[in-house]
Amino acid sequence: MEEIKLGNKISYNEISGIEENILFLIKSGNKIEITVEGGYPNSLCRALIRKTLKYDNVNVNDELKKIINFDMEDAESSTQKKKELLLEKIGTSVIENWNKIYFFFVIMVDMIFYSFQTIFNRKFIMKNDISRNLYYIGYKAINIVFLLAFLIGLTITVQAALQMAKFGGQGYLATLIGLAMLKELGPLITAIIISGRTGSSIAAEIGTMVVMEEVDALQTMGIKPLKFILTPKFWAFTFAMPILTLIADLAGIVGGMLVATAYNVPVGSFMSSILESLTFSDIFWGTIKSLAFAWTILAVASYKGLNVRGGSDAVGRATTESVVVSIFLVVAIDAIFSILLYT
Repeated sequence: MEEIKLGNKISYNEISGIEENILFLIKSGNKIEITVEGGYPNSLCRALIRKTLKYDNVNVNDELKKIINFDMEDAESSTQKKKELLLEKIGTSVIENWNKIYFFFVIMVDMIFYSFQTIFNRKFIMKNDISRNLYYIGYKAINIVFLLAFLIGLTITVQAALQMAKFGGQGYLATLIGLAMLKELGPLITAIIISGRTGSSIAAEIGTMVVMEEVDALQTMGIKPLKFILTPKFWAFTFAMPILTLIADLAGIVGGMLVATAYNVPVGSFMSSILESLTFSDIFWGTIKSLAFAWTILAVASYKGLNVRGGSDAVGRATTESVVVSIFLVVAIDAIFSILLYT
């Protein structure tokens, strides 16, 4: 048996030469025993010994073997801790997201329950609060909804007309813009505008009430905060959104009609084509979608506002998150309606 003595401190410059000599002796077939002189081996020395131990003809003394085994167990333990930490992060994320979804639906159900309860019991509801919210949510939004829907309807019709004119299909412009606005774009445009305009305002309002401890004050006075804050807004959204959606539909159709007249489509022919192609179910489902969008926007804004923790910066973050989440859910709900109704 040939004995190889290593120093306890091996440098980067030395290790390659030492490793080559050891491997040469190992491959010669002789039995080799490795020992370390000078005390506890450094990391490079331990790494070199671990690498040579995979050969059957290499042996180390018991003390050195304990050091190497402890080093390997420590590395395995570190890897196991990383795996446990990853699983812990995944589990924590799942639980947090589940709690968010749960409390969101709790707010949604409470909002609908208290709102319909006020039909028979108007306790905790301020006089003229519904009409005040209806004025702000509905009437004050007519101009922006009409203008944006008009421009979008005009733009879509221009793009469609350029292609249809190549095949002489200008007569189908009315059907295209009518179906597009009533079934999809009208409710969707209105919901996105209201998410940015009104949803953000509600999230900021409720978040400020939480920061200023006004919600706690309502509870102290025996007033149900969700009923007091959300019920007037719920009925204002319920009445305003279908009307705003119809305004957006008409605005988009008017924009399309202006483009169609430039392509020699008479106004009477344009309107008659729309009336012939549309059915009552198109208007009905457009209204249902607008209500679903309205309640979702209000629930998200309320959830984000009620969960504000901190100061004014937290209110700003909640407002931004309210708009982003509302628009995402509106588009997702619209996709679900499209799959269920038109496939």
